[in-house]
Amino acid sequence: MIAIKVSMKNLASLTIAGGSTISSIDIPLNPLGIPPSSIKGAMRTAVHNLLPKGYTSCGEVEPESIKKAHEKGICDVCKLFGYPDSLTSCFTIEVSHADYRISYLTRVSIDDKTQKVKEGSLFTQEVILPNNNISFTIYYTCNDERLFKLLLYSILDLRYWRLGRNTMVDVKVNNVEDICKGIKCDDEIKGILNQLSSYLWGENK
Repeated sequence: MIAIKVSMKNLASLTIAGGSTISSIDIPLNPLGIPPSSIKGAMRTAVHNLLPKGYTSCGEVEPESIKKAHEKGICDVCKLFGYPDSLTSCFTIEVSHADYRISYLTRVSIDDKTQKVKEGSLFTQEVILPNNNISFTIYYTCNDERLFKLLLYSILDLRYWRLGRNTMVDVKVNNVEDICKGIKCDDEIKGILNQLSSYLWGENK
């Protein structure tokens, strides 16, 4: 098993909605804070859309279709991430608990056709304020160097994708040197880890 210790910061207000409302908040944060499934889902979508050369992705979104692609062995992304309600994923994610800086934003919905405010569309959402540090650890359990590279690419691709309700994030890996002690690192892996050794958008931004 290889542990990848990741720091992630949200570059804008971040909302990952919960399943119920509290008091006057229309869109509350998930009671779990940042669920591992949300990070994993964002990683999967990011690497599918920014797929490295030589890898395959079925592009399916329905669980049954993903399962079929996984069983046929035609989708590298499916091999790495598994499919919903399966135990076939090559990795798990554990999010560290933290005291996020929370605030409340009042917004309005805009009609796409008229570009005007929709009547009665005022709503309040609970958000994690920008530049909070969110730590999580990825535990890679498959004995497949090729899929491990794809996992690293999926972390890297988070920088160019979105988490939650369309929030841009930045990521870095904190234990780069330790990773190459647990797996043979070729030049490609070293190159990815070098990119991930610091934040792309700056440490203090």
